[in-house]
Amino acid sequence: MKEINYAELAEITVKSQEELEMIPDDFTGRIFIQFGTYWSPAIVKKSYVGSVVAQDNSHVVAQDNSHVVARDNSHVMARDNSSVVAQGNSSVVAQGNSSVVAWGNSSVEARESSSVAAQGNSSVVAWESSHVVARGNSSVVAWDNSSVVARDNSSVVARDNSHVEAWDSSHVEAWDSSHVEAWDSSHVVASGNSQITNFQPTDARIQISGNAREVRNPKTIDEYVSFYGIKHDKKTGRFFKAVRRSEDGTLYSDYDASFRYVVGETACEACNSDVTKKCSYGIHISHLDWALDFGSTWSNLAIIEVETDLDKVIVPINGGGKVRTSEVKVLREVPLEECGIYGKMLARRLRQAQN
Repeated sequence: MKEINYAELAEITVKSQEELEMIPDDFTGRIFIQFGTYWSPAIVKKSYVGSVVAQDNSHVVAQDNSHVVARDNSHVMARDNSSVVAQGNSSVVAQGNSSVVAWGNSSVEARESSSVAAQGNSSVVAWESSHVVARGNSSVVAWDNSSVVARDNSSVVARDNSHVEAWDSSHVEAWDSSHVEAWDSSHVVASGNSQITNFQPTDARIQISGNAREVRNPKTIDEYVSFYGIKHDKKTGRFFKAVRRSEDGTLYSDYDASFRYVVGETACEACNSDVTKKCSYGIHISHLDWALDFGSTWSNLAIIEVETDLDKVIVPINGGGKVRTSEVKVLREVPLEECGIYGKMLARRLRQAQN
């Protein structure tokens, strides 16, 4: 085989696994993959300096921290922490903590804790705890505990315990126990035990049937504790917060790493009392599901249960589940396994990432 001087190449096309693995890690050119079948796919095992592009009808598996661009009618399976950009009529199956950006008429199947940004006419099926942002005319079917943000003219079908935020002129069909937040001129058709939080009562179009219910965003602390089932004794309430845990077990704020939370001690901070400010200074706390969702992508997530005086809690207008206060007493760190199905899935993902 003729020796290749990779330093002189701006791009290279490979048609076998052997040719692909011969390329050095520091190759700065673009790598085009034109081989691979369902039974014998091309396997991208590492991250190159330049980009890797799957072309034509190639079938590629992206592993570890690799990055692949899928074009034409290519098919890519993204695993681990790999990243894929899907264009044209390409097809992607995303697993683990992989990330996919889908354009054009591409199709994506997202599983586990994968993340997808779908644009154009792309189509996504989201399973388990995957997260999808849908734009343009993209279409999404969300299952299990997956989370979807629908914008523009995108269409979403939400099933099981999935969560959807509907914006602009997006259309959502909510089934089972799914939860939808409706904004702007979005259109939601709800059935089963689904719950629709209407943030735009004059613009959003909500159609309810079965046991589905339409609710308004809580505006007072009394409405909040009732709506989210917060344990309280009318004076103090128990809330949750997603924090990060260092290797030595220190619990600290995602926003400010120097701000620590110690079990049994009280943490204090100035708090903005203006309810029109959705996100401002103060100690942000929430119901359990919101905390889990907020920290779901962290590799060092910890959930703490805190106690605070109810009369100190600020409930922002359209806060979406997050409130703030000036001080909290840290009661305990809550094992993720105690946080329902979503928590158990996050715990499993963290264990797999550590191994």
